[in-house]
Amino acid sequence: MTHPPARSWNSQWFVPTGEQQQVLQSSAPALIISALAGTGKTTTLCMKACQLLAGLGPQGRILVLAYSRAGVTALRDRFLKLHGAVPASLEILTIEQLSEQVLKAQGDPVVKLDDPVQRRFLILQAQQALRQELARSPDLDADAVLAHDVDIDAFLAFEALAKKRQLDKQCEDEDQGGTLRDFCEAQDLDYGLYRLLRHYERMRVGMDHEPRFYAEGDCSFELCRQLDLLGWDEPCEPLVGRYGAVLFDELHDLDEGALTILRKLVQSHNGVFVGAGDFNQHIHEGAFSVFGGALQHMRGSLPAGTEVLRIHTTRRFGAEICAALNPLFGVEFACAPQSSDSFVHLRYDTDAHCAQQLVELHTQIVQGWGGLRADTSDKGGHSALNVVLRNPQDSILLEWVFGHEGVHYGCQGMGAFYLRREVALVLCLMWVLDGDSAAERPLTPGIVAAAIQGLLHYGRRNARPDAVDPDVLAQGQFDDAGWRVGPGASESQQLAATLHGNAPLMQRYIVHGTLDRNAPPLADACAQALALGPEVLADAGAFFSHARVRRIFDDAAIHGVERQACLASLEQLARLAQGMPASEFLGRLTLMATTSIAMYQAKEPVTLRLLSVEACKGREFMFVAVPFVERGRFPGPASHAEAYRERNMLYVAMTRARTALWLLESAARPVSPGPV
Repeated sequence: MTHPPARSWNSQWFVPTGEQQQVLQSSAPALIISALAGTGKTTTLCMKACQLLAGLGPQGRILVLAYSRAGVTALRDRFLKLHGAVPASLEILTIEQLSEQVLKAQGDPVVKLDDPVQRRFLILQAQQALRQELARSPDLDADAVLAHDVDIDAFLAFEALAKKRQLDKQCEDEDQGGTLRDFCEAQDLDYGLYRLLRHYERMRVGMDHEPRFYAEGDCSFELCRQLDLLGWDEPCEPLVGRYGAVLFDELHDLDEGALTILRKLVQSHNGVFVGAGDFNQHIHEGAFSVFGGALQHMRGSLPAGTEVLRIHTTRRFGAEICAALNPLFGVEFACAPQSSDSFVHLRYDTDAHCAQQLVELHTQIVQGWGGLRADTSDKGGHSALNVVLRNPQDSILLEWVFGHEGVHYGCQGMGAFYLRREVALVLCLMWVLDGDSAAERPLTPGIVAAAIQGLLHYGRRNARPDAVDPDVLAQGQFDDAGWRVGPGASESQQLAATLHGNAPLMQRYIVHGTLDRNAPPLADACAQALALGPEVLADAGAFFSHARVRRIFDDAAIHGVERQACLASLEQLARLAQGMPASEFLGRLTLMATTSIAMYQAKEPVTLRLLSVEACKGREFMFVAVPFVERGRFPGPASHAEAYRERNMLYVAMTRARTALWLLESAARPVSPGPV
């Protein structure tokens, strides 16, 4: 294919670099753009799309894929800046959206299931059906599936990973007389979860393989299954000649399932392929990166002659941040001419010292830089300090400090700490035990709703346990009556409205699992915690550390990572509230929460954001602080195979800043000098 001359992109806001011009001038049949953070990989991809579109003529169509919905939004925004509009002949989709389109075009009915509560009921139905099967054909290795209700979060995480990695296909390919148990041991997989997932999938798709519904990720999974029935080089009929070119952003997030679909797109005569990614941003479990043989594995699915071009010149930040990042991560950032920025390396001795430094930085930005340079990512034109955290529990101290300083802060990628279900549950137990004083300090409806979710999740209390017909399950089907007409995701909010401000009623619900006066009391750890005497409330910190409170999470059927996170949150709360009476702690917390609500309702500008690494990925901000950087914390502890993901977490956090970056590092356990 002959391409027209590179289009001119000169404008007041953008002039292509020499590295970007190389991409525009390339005529390779397939091209991988390996670009560092802020170097304009998405912009380069969009420029290449417009250039290719101009060469295809009026009937040409181009598919632009992103791995995530946020990536789709970023692509649309970039086309608006470059082109003034998104050309009608461009389709911008996620892999999941493309898969749904293909399935529908084939005439497959695609019934979407989006309600998480209904999904929970179906997973529990699958577990009940598996229990029936195991009762007939015992399997000692699957005892964990029978012992207690499955941890839904662990199941969903395992399901996503299994489908990304195409574990079923791997299992079939490696099956040489071995058992499923042997495969799980070789792959270091949870045998009980995998056994349950396979049973759930059999119920979802039926004996005739006509899926009854599709949850998020199922469309891609189904399309991959169909593509696997084709030969390696055999094109997919619904995709043949559909596009004049295929482009893919967020290539660093690619997984085996997405690569299968991408390979068939390229093999089905859809013109040039161009993919872009920053492989230092490989942080998602199930994705693969360029480390090891992954890049070669990716290139093995692309045409011969695939070219790899690299972009190092960043427009996001200047020389100071480049000089800090290059030795730390072993990269080669170069800054654009006339870029200016600031990098400040601070040391802290304790978490409280780190929090105080952030308070001072926030004041400096609001009173100094904030008045001079508005952050356009804030609706009100006000600058904000963006604090990127590796662990959600690290926000507890910061929120407490900033809340009491009267700062209007927001959380992205993590809820406010008192709205997280594990924290809200313990707060609610404390509030109920506070007795007569509870009425003077009612928890907010949001905290009560989160506490109910925590009670259901950690107490393993399942609504309508007798609503499912076992004969229906025995036939390999879901019992519609057990979930289609049941309450959905709004259940906890509706119940919270009833329980809000009514401690005796909340106590009845916790102890009995229902508001029915005739229901027998329960014996789980949540109910037993309410048998504690009033003396435990003399020190709120001691309450958070109490063995009966910890037992809620010790007894919960949750995976180890979540249990550790819950206990870490309790430890943070215990340090925060040490020596403080429960009534005082709850009073200060309630004031903090209601003040935050009032500031939101008054539309006061948010001057500080707390973000998870995942939430800040793909974004940029004027002012960024990365606190609690220390060995074993950020980056966190990891096996050798996972160490790069932890390293990349820190890379993502530190490459978000445009104007100023503050690194707050432990004096006792420093990470730098690098490389990480």
